[in-house]
Amino acid sequence: MRKFKGAVSAGLCLALAVSAGSAGAQTTSSSAVPSSTVSPLVAGASYDPGVPTVASVLGHDSGAKITSAADLIRYFDALRAYAPDRVAIGPSATTHEGRPVIWAAIGSPRNIARLDQIRATSRALADPRRTTRAQADALIADQPVIVWIANSVHGDEISAADASLATAYHLLASRDPAVQEWLANTVVLVVPSQNPDGRERFLQSFNAGFGTQPNPDPLSAERDQPWPGGRYNHDLFDLNRDWFIQTQPETRGHAALIREWRPQVVVDAHEMGTDESFFFPPEAQPLNPWIAPSTLESREIFGRNTARWFDRAGQDYFNRQVFDAFYPGYGDGWPGYLGAVSMTYEQGSARGLAARRASGEILTYRDTVRNHTLAALATIETASANRGRLLNAFYAYHADGVAGRGAYVLSAPAWDSGAADRLARLLVSSGVEVGRAEAGFTACGKTYPAGSHIVNLAQPQRRMAEVLLAQDVAVPADFLAEQERRRARGLPDEIYDVTAWSLPLLANVPSDKCTAAPTVAVAAVAADEAPRGSVIQADAAWGYLVAPGGSGTALMTHALRAGISLRSMDKPFTHAERRWPSGTLIIPRAGNGADLTARIQALAAETGAQVVGAAESWVSDGPSFGSGEAVALKAPKVALAWDAPTNPTAVGATRYVLERQLGYPVTVVRTSNLGRADLSRFDVIVLPSTYGDYKGTLGAGGVAHLKAWVEEGGVLIGLGSATRMLTDPSNGFLASRRQQAVGGAEGGDGKLIESLADYDRFIHAGDRSPDSVAGVLGRVEVDPEHWLSAGVAPTLNVQVQGADIYSPLTRDEGTNVARFPAEDQLLASGQLWAENRKQLAFKPAIMASSEGAGWIIAFVQDPTFRGYMTGMETIFANAVFRGPAHARR
Repeated sequence: MRKFKGAVSAGLCLALAVSAGSAGAQTTSSSAVPSSTVSPLVAGASYDPGVPTVASVLGHDSGAKITSAADLIRYFDALRAYAPDRVAIGPSATTHEGRPVIWAAIGSPRNIARLDQIRATSRALADPRRTTRAQADALIADQPVIVWIANSVHGDEISAADASLATAYHLLASRDPAVQEWLANTVVLVVPSQNPDGRERFLQSFNAGFGTQPNPDPLSAERDQPWPGGRYNHDLFDLNRDWFIQTQPETRGHAALIREWRPQVVVDAHEMGTDESFFFPPEAQPLNPWIAPSTLESREIFGRNTARWFDRAGQDYFNRQVFDAFYPGYGDGWPGYLGAVSMTYEQGSARGLAARRASGEILTYRDTVRNHTLAALATIETASANRGRLLNAFYAYHADGVAGRGAYVLSAPAWDSGAADRLARLLVSSGVEVGRAEAGFTACGKTYPAGSHIVNLAQPQRRMAEVLLAQDVAVPADFLAEQERRRARGLPDEIYDVTAWSLPLLANVPSDKCTAAPTVAVAAVAADEAPRGSVIQADAAWGYLVAPGGSGTALMTHALRAGISLRSMDKPFTHAERRWPSGTLIIPRAGNGADLTARIQALAAETGAQVVGAAESWVSDGPSFGSGEAVALKAPKVALAWDAPTNPTAVGATRYVLERQLGYPVTVVRTSNLGRADLSRFDVIVLPSTYGDYKGTLGAGGVAHLKAWVEEGGVLIGLGSATRMLTDPSNGFLASRRQQAVGGAEGGDGKLIESLADYDRFIHAGDRSPDSVAGVLGRVEVDPEHWLSAGVAPTLNVQVQGADIYSPLTRDEGTNVARFPAEDQLLASGQLWAENRKQLAFKPAIMASSEGAGWIIAFVQDPTFRGYMTGMETIFANAVFRGPAHARR
């Protein structure tokens, strides 16, 4: 292992000088500021006066103002114009609001001139099947480490983006010979802002509340963001949880770049609460068992050197607390399974230009920009000093993958023929190699048809495949024991995020892990493959049939939007010797125009649906197409609650599923308006999960207004915690009730405490909710007789999160459309407390009740969570699109 060069480079005690300039409104001046008048960014550093400073380009020094998304790019453009031999810029993505996301590469002239070669070499090192050990040694001898620094994935975590400017300036302007050595040994790729839409939303609210000078008061309007805040992107997604599902353009573009460049070091730079100092690895427990030991060792090396820098600057920091490394969907998680040493850096946030901490200390924006700059420069120095070690570990990581054994086999489920195809493409977008079998084969003691998908684990990205495909990733036993100890004392658990994310379970796709890879020819699956839709017997005389679920659901929503007349069968039937499930779509030629064939062919190609022509309408078994079981669908007018008290990510995920996955536009309505507006224009109202109380916003009159709308034929759908309002007895929607925890002593006064067990029962007495669950996947069994279950698998996997458990509806009160099974069958994946498992058994997951002419439907757990519960898509779509067909309006 190569040792660090001395201590830290001369002059790099790195306390950024406080700007002498005033902190005015957040607009930037186009007038140039002479570089000689600007305080040096690094105390004691010597800079080339010719390199453009932040102040000379943007009119303010680093940390004196919050730089806009456009000006971040403008500064990097200025650096490239000045030093095109040392700076390169390229596109990453375009946001939903049309803003560019860019990357900038900084390096020595030699390295910038050969970026294509460096990128190709990194990819070659990532595939030992085509690069021998001897070839790798030769490549490593002349290969720089690629250091990827991604900033401000959350739009209101502002300082890292400004630190990227200070870091770039220091790398290009410093006269320290050590910096030139860094740039010879590394190529530094910077993503200035991963979330420009969120950053601009934050800046808008900050500027609106800003006065004549920064106000550090926690209640100051400049620091108090209105709903939804700047954290999220335009679609209100938390981009830091989107990496393996890649729903958003920012994530898709960033992920594609990382797959293309294959960096050895990745930093994801964040902010956290104002009272916190600075976090860098090593991480807290639990650690994901699929993280390579070499990665953990390298994170320790990076952490120790960053600690040296912070000690020299007199800056506090912490590690091994709060931020774990278990969930693979973070910006520091997902790249790690591509072989990078990936790390989260977190700075206590000023959330503006100044913030008063609980201690009374004033934290300035300049402070936060300085600390992220410290961490970035320390990281680059560490990467440079450990160039050979990092590149060799990167090659060894992928060689270990190639040495893997076994395979996963993904089967097309009967209830959604396209689900496995979609899952295969998603895996490829994470760098996993997937093959489609060209013939039938036997594996795992079973026979599989041609077209089944195979993930051979003898591949460079074995760990990525395992962490995404495994049914369960075990939380370390010692960590769980500590959490049980904490719960027994009434302390909160330390699980940071969900403990279950298995992609086959999320998609409800059957998956088998085999000890040996099947010996069958396969065709490689591509991430950008078009959906494989088709129309059989396109010229059939009577019309068309489409099986429900997945692609069929998408065809339904697209057809409704296009004005095509269609029906949905509430019961299964047999037609032309084929058995069709409930939910099958019936599309007659009559009433649909002479161009129906062309329109159906276009929809099949767009959605991937399999459409079958029907020569006649005769049904040999089951209900006829003209019966009451053939329910005419209409294009519903859908409203979605927006604004407080809703959870922004829940609103975003629900809108994403409806508009971007199903292709059906909705009207977002501020929640307060739902209590008083004329709702007769809407057929469906969806209430997403909430951080607060809907009734507190709507008022008693608003709740009554909603109830009257339902009675007149509206369909009211509550998701997740919105079920609380629907089951509140004072509101009169559903007869179910939210339950308190089971157990506890009754009363307390005058009772003897005869044992420690009695004492524990006594101190836990009283009404309280069950313990909260961070997030697991639970199985639910579906009632096949209800119209909501049309085309739905008999068993679904739902995200179980929080502490809400509800009593079942009796038959005269409604239907428990989906319920949890017995406690020993309930958990599909993740860590679920034993008490919750017992209490969840046989409790409802989805409830439906008719109310007057309308319907009330409650999803106890959010079926749209993070946009990745694709296996729940059909039953949610049934509520939205089949619900109005069963209302009497």
